[in-house]
Amino acid sequence: MRRTNRLITKEAIYFYNHRKTRVDWMLDYQGMVVLAANQVWWTWEVEDVFKRMSQGEKQALKQYAKKMHKLIDDLVRRITQPLKKNDRRKINTVLIIDVHARDIVDTFVRDSITDAREFEWESQLRFYWVKEPDELFVRQCSAQFSYGYEYMGLNGRLVITPLTDRIYLTLTQVL
Repeated sequence: MRRTNRLITKEAIYFYNHRKTRVDWMLDYQGMVVLAANQVWWTWEVEDVFKRMSQGEKQALKQYAKKMHKLIDDLVRRITQPLKKNDRRKINTVLIIDVHARDIVDTFVRDSITDAREFEWESQLRFYWVKEPDELFVRQCSAQFSYGYEYMGLNGRLVITPLTDRIYLTLTQVL
């Protein structure tokens, strides 16, 4: 199970937004794979924005915030159309996570967070596909964990709050 989920996750990360819209890409994979791959790409995109800003592209974060708003609009448009029950749950779960990610980016814009080494970014739950050892890792502050690829299904989520973020931070640091 883990070996298969790892392989499918790696494939999904590779094909993210490749020759398909992001929403159509989501329909090709199981929910947990979509969630992990989406987080990998969000992490990479935010860190790429920080890199571009350090190279003088001052508006990169504001432009990325606009992109995040558009991605959410795309999900909302799709969720109002006919979908299979499981696809609707998948898109709804991604929508909740995307709203949280958008809020983080909007906070970065408001507070002028411009570097990946700042605590506001380091304290976020971040997902990285590391080429060597060819695995998915989750990082937060000083903690790093192998993803594990345990099947988790689509257990609905209500919202992600600042308290949720604190709980994840506390748990990762304790572990």
